[in-house]
Amino acid sequence: MDKLFIHLIGEERIQCLQVDEQGSAAGQPVSAPLQEMAGLAQGKQVVVLVPAERLVLTRVAVPTSSRQRQLQAVPYLLEDLLAEDVEQLHFALGSYRKGEVAVAVSAHEQMRRWLQRLAEAGIRAKSMLPDVLALPLEEGTWSVALADERALVRTGRETGFCCDTGNLSLLLGHALQQVGEAGPASLRLFDCRKHPGEAVERLFPEGVEYRSEACERGILPLLAEGVHKGGSGPLNLLQGSYSQRERLSKLWRPWRPVAALGLLLVVVQMAKAGVEYQRLKDEKELLAQQVEQTFRQGFPDIKRIVNPKLQAERRLESMRGAGGGAGFLTLLAEAGPVLKQVSGIQLRGLDYKGGKLVVGMQLKNLQQLDELEKKLKEKPELSVEVLSASSRDKHVEARIRIGAAA
Repeated sequence: MDKLFIHLIGEERIQCLQVDEQGSAAGQPVSAPLQEMAGLAQGKQVVVLVPAERLVLTRVAVPTSSRQRQLQAVPYLLEDLLAEDVEQLHFALGSYRKGEVAVAVSAHEQMRRWLQRLAEAGIRAKSMLPDVLALPLEEGTWSVALADERALVRTGRETGFCCDTGNLSLLLGHALQQVGEAGPASLRLFDCRKHPGEAVERLFPEGVEYRSEACERGILPLLAEGVHKGGSGPLNLLQGSYSQRERLSKLWRPWRPVAALGLLLVVVQMAKAGVEYQRLKDEKELLAQQVEQTFRQGFPDIKRIVNPKLQAERRLESMRGAGGGAGFLTLLAEAGPVLKQVSGIQLRGLDYKGGKLVVGMQLKNLQQLDELEKKLKEKPELSVEVLSASSRDKHVEARIRIGAAA
C-alpha cells in the first residue's frame, strides 16, 4: 500500500512525501499547510514523524516480559528521571531485550496537540514515530543526519537523540564516552542541509571518524527510506489511549447508551411481532376450522376436504347446471326463507340436477312436513314435490324436490 510521510518538524514547519509500495518516492518533498495534505492522504497509509526533541528516548530495566506489567511499572521506574508528573506523561513501549524495554516518553498535552492538528486536517495516522528512529541503521554504526539547524543521531534500533548542530560535537562526544569500547565502529553522516559540507569537521568531536553519504533530496526522503527498510523498530507512539482502537472506542463510548436503547427497542419490537404472529396464526387455524365446519354443514356428502373454497365453487358451479331452469341460487333464495320459518328442520343435504333442487331434511313429524309443503306451494313461482318421507326414531326424514313453476 502507498504511504504518505508527514514530518511535523515544528509547530509551523511541515513536510510530506508520497512513497509507493516499493519504497520509491513519488516526486520531491512538499512543504504546505497540513490542511492541504488531506487530499494526498486519501487511500494511503499515513506515517507521521515527530521531532525527537519533544520526546525522551531511553531503555529501562524491567523484571518482567509481560506487556501489561511493563506498562504499570515503567512510569514509576522512570519517575525520578523526569521533571513532570508521570500522570501527565505518555509512555510508549518498544521491544524487550536482555531484561530492558525501550521507552519513548511524551507529554499528554503534546500528543493531544499533534493528533488534534491531524484531526482538524481530516488526517488519520496509522503510526507516529520519532524522526530520529527513522534514520537508516546499519549494524555496528551510528547514523547522523544534519538538517539545517537540527542534528539527529541514531545510536541503536530504538535509541538516539536530537540537538541543535551547535551542540552536536559536545553531545556526540559525551555519548561515545558513555558507551566506551561498546561504541560504534564508524559513523554514517547524512548532510541534508541546504549547503552540505559547510564546516562539517567542527560539528564532530576531534578524532572521530565518519563517512559521508549522499542526502541530495533532503532529510524526509532519507527518513522514509529508513522506515521502508524496517529500521524504525516497533516504537510507535500510538499506543494505549492513543491507539487507533482506543480512539475509535472513545468515539463509540458516548453512543453506547443510545445503541443499547436501540437494541432494546428492536428486541421489544421483535417480541411484539412474535406475539402478534402467534395470535394471527391461532386465529387463522380457528377460521380454518370454522370454514371446514361450515363446509361440512353445506355439503355433507363431501367427505374429503382439501380446498374448501375451490371445492365449494366447483359444487356450486355444478348445481347451477348448464341449461335452462331457474338456477340453483334462484331456487335457494325462494325456498330458503320458507325452510327457515318452520322450526325444528335440520338440513341433511342439497342436490341440484336438471334445474331442480332436491333438499334432504329431518323433521319432528309428518305434520311439519305437510306444513312445509303447504308453505312452499303458496309460492306461485315454485313447483314442489315430496319425493320420500319415512319415520325413524321419533323423527321424520324426507326429501323434497323444488323447481320453477311451469
